[in-house]
Amino acid sequence: MCICKASEGVFHVIRDDLLHPLMGGNKLRKLDALVPLLQSASVTDVITCGGCQSGHAAALAVACSESGLRARLLLRGERLSVPTGYNLISGMYGEVIYIPRSEYAERDDMLRKYAKSVAGGGTVVQIKDIRANFDGTFEQSQSIGIGQTSKKVAVVKEGASDVIALLGLIRLVDYLSQPCLLGSNRRLQLVIDCGTGTTAIGVALAIWILRLPWKVIGVMLVGALKDFKNLERKLLDDFKEMWHQDTDCGITREGLETCLEWVKRPRPRKFGNVLEGEIQTCQKVARETGILLDPIYTLAAWEVSSNLALSGKEETVMLHTGGTMSLFGVAQRYPSQF
Repeated sequence: MCICKASEGVFHVIRDDLLHPLMGGNKLRKLDALVPLLQSASVTDVITCGGCQSGHAAALAVACSESGLRARLLLRGERLSVPTGYNLISGMYGEVIYIPRSEYAERDDMLRKYAKSVAGGGTVVQIKDIRANFDGTFEQSQSIGIGQTSKKVAVVKEGASDVIALLGLIRLVDYLSQPCLLGSNRRLQLVIDCGTGTTAIGVALAIWILRLPWKVIGVMLVGALKDFKNLERKLLDDFKEMWHQDTDCGITREGLETCLEWVKRPRPRKFGNVLEGEIQTCQKVARETGILLDPIYTLAAWEVSSNLALSGKEETVMLHTGGTMSLFGVAQRYPSQF
């Protein structure tokens, strides 16, 4: 964790982007419990989807290869003339299939179709079905992995927005609340850039469970407020259904909402667009602080953190969610700005 100055304001940055040499940040946090769950269910192959420069798809491919699983990645659009960034990592660690945009629009049908083709005479399982049979232990089956002949294919939703992803985020908050780090008594605003919103919801849930005096500021990057609220409700219901026998934390939607506030990024735009001056801002931050941001994701959290720090109401902390490898894709689209 480091301290950054934003004009007259000061805020902290949790360097979760340094979590892994390639895939640091919230993408790996969401896989923290998912991959062991897949291993415990004797899964051999994992299929997921995302954009051509999907950080989620690349992170899943890396995590699977490190755990003896095969990753099959359905990426929207056409093959790049020069693979780079997350697209390059996806192809190095997983098997990539490019999907026409018209077919990709029906994600659920697309995932089912390709999962069945990969399974052949084997089986296809959904994460929710694995969760339903989960006994609370993550013991790895002796029969899984590359050498297994009968395929068992698991389907992971785009962005890994499943309730099991919350466990890795709860573990992160528990770690950060140690006295030697953020502690459990300081009033904090924790700023997180949000694609699906799963990370912010998981962190807020952990804050409520641990009764910390913190609040999450979720910076919405795509979609409307109702979309984030719907996911908030679904993940909370799934969490209570999955863990109700083992927890008695008084988890309610009202309680969660006291720990979570959704805001728009300072300059809203269609997701994926980069506005004038933003690449130069990322360069300026990198040269002055040594922290690498990207204009699509983490710059939004940085700007909100800066504004909150200037207001001086409460101590501000930015969770750096990684994603800096997406700069390679941005450079292909805007080469003259680099």
